[in-house]
Amino acid sequence: MMRKVRQICAMILALLLISAPLTALAAGEYIATWDAYKEANGITDYTWNEVLDAMVPVLDAAVESYENKDTDTALERIKDAKNNYWGASGFKVQMQKKLPGIHKSTALADFKALTKSIKNGEPAQDAATAKDVLIADLRNSANKLDGVEVEMELASEDETAATALFRKNYYNDWAGYSAAAGKESDWTWNDVADAMAEVFRTAKDHYAAGDAQAAYDCVNDGYYGYYETTGFERNTMGFISGARKSEVELQFSAAKSASKGTDAQAFNKEVDILRTMIRTDANKLDGVDENGNATGGGRSAGVATFIACFTIILREGFEAILVVGAIIAYLIKTTKNSMQERKRQLRTVYAGAILGIALSFVSAWLLNQLKLANSASQEVIEGVTALIAVAVLFYVSNWMVSKSESEAWDAYIKSKVSDATKRGSAFALAFTAFLAVYREGAEVILFYQPLISSGDTYMVWLGFAIGCACLVVVYLAIRLVGVKLPLKPFFLATSILMAIMAIAFLGSGIKELIEGDVISMHSPAWVAWIPSHPVLEILGIYPCVETIVPQLILLAVTIITFVFWLKRNRKLKEQMQSEAGR
Repeated sequence: MMRKVRQICAMILALLLISAPLTALAAGEYIATWDAYKEANGITDYTWNEVLDAMVPVLDAAVESYENKDTDTALERIKDAKNNYWGASGFKVQMQKKLPGIHKSTALADFKALTKSIKNGEPAQDAATAKDVLIADLRNSANKLDGVEVEMELASEDETAATALFRKNYYNDWAGYSAAAGKESDWTWNDVADAMAEVFRTAKDHYAAGDAQAAYDCVNDGYYGYYETTGFERNTMGFISGARKSEVELQFSAAKSASKGTDAQAFNKEVDILRTMIRTDANKLDGVDENGNATGGGRSAGVATFIACFTIILREGFEAILVVGAIIAYLIKTTKNSMQERKRQLRTVYAGAILGIALSFVSAWLLNQLKLANSASQEVIEGVTALIAVAVLFYVSNWMVSKSESEAWDAYIKSKVSDATKRGSAFALAFTAFLAVYREGAEVILFYQPLISSGDTYMVWLGFAIGCACLVVVYLAIRLVGVKLPLKPFFLATSILMAIMAIAFLGSGIKELIEGDVISMHSPAWVAWIPSHPVLEILGIYPCVETIVPQLILLAVTIITFVFWLKRNRKLKEQMQSEAGR
């Protein structure tokens, strides 16, 4: 009898253990992290609603702890929900990347409100209400991300004045459309968005009819015929952010990629997201909301022109100044005992930078003359130039780190640095300065041309002058700080800077080739989480395989070569110490 009882108890215990995850889930048991929750429940593939379902017991546990007068545990569990679920699962990043910014900011405000209600000792019912509001807002976002609702709050595709014109004729560029619409001089960014919406509508019609190439060409028309030639791209970069410009450009590439073998629904989705992004930015540039009502965010034409010119020169010149400033500081430091040698070296580098400026003007003129400005050819030229710069920056970075023990150990190593410089590294440094300047120069000139022709030349040159003044301050800071540093940390810091710039140029160069239709873009889930951010834009980091994988490879190679040179330098240091002790 006792044996049967023990067997029954063992069976019950086994059943309880087997069903523990389900029982825990059903009872709202607290599990601290998303990874632990996945492991406990055997989850490998999931939706964002399922992530939220896992968060709910954690938030319930927080409120329950508060009801039991355990404030510290309640606050800790809110942090778990925010960091270990919302953040660690990628839910937060996907909201930031794929949904309007209000979704993420609302969620952050909800987390803050729940935390505040507990910290301030408010009634437990108020904390429970704050928790319910948070869950409801996150559920709304999860539904959109999972496709329970549309992934983005897409702008309505209402008919406009442009619709009637496009019914009669298709306009592949703004010049043709604006002439037909009588908007050569008096137009808004929403007028441009109206025309682009019709271009995108035509693309979807072509794709539905089975003509993928015509659909692809229409998306290209939207980019080269409207987005670039009207100045939409430049104004987005100047008034919103460079990261937003890149986000839109990559969405153009995503729409073009979708035209190569996906179903009509997938293609339409990418095009509609692109259309919505264009409309959102047009509203911001015009200072209106989605209903056309003034938001107070608009600026006078003069102020808008100034901000655009200032932002463009500052953003495009920043990378070049970082490189040139580091090179100049390096040469001043390594030639401090020879004024004649310093002048010779500096003249070479300055000549490279000046040549880069001169050729920027020539290139911009040629692109205009050959009708290649604002075309795929321009993107390809910029991409190839960036990739050449990657090779040179990588070489210079390795050359500098290989000499990082030079001042610390004997004039013997100093002489090797000097000899290496004379043998050709001076040319490499000058060529690096040339490429850093040239890479951005032609693009800046092409950006400025329509702004100058807009008539407000005073604001154009004022923005340019103040932007240049800021770049001079950056240059002087690099030069002065660099000269004061000991040679070894300076060499290491400069070589690391060059390596980072090489990785950044690699990403941005490949992105230019994507925009120039040389490379197709793919953005699977493991890279799609990368957000649009100004810092990531400077580093050339984008949510696509074609940029991330080469950057990771270059990063790995850079780390390996750095370790090699540092080990070699350590051996050289030990050898010199040994020789000095004899």
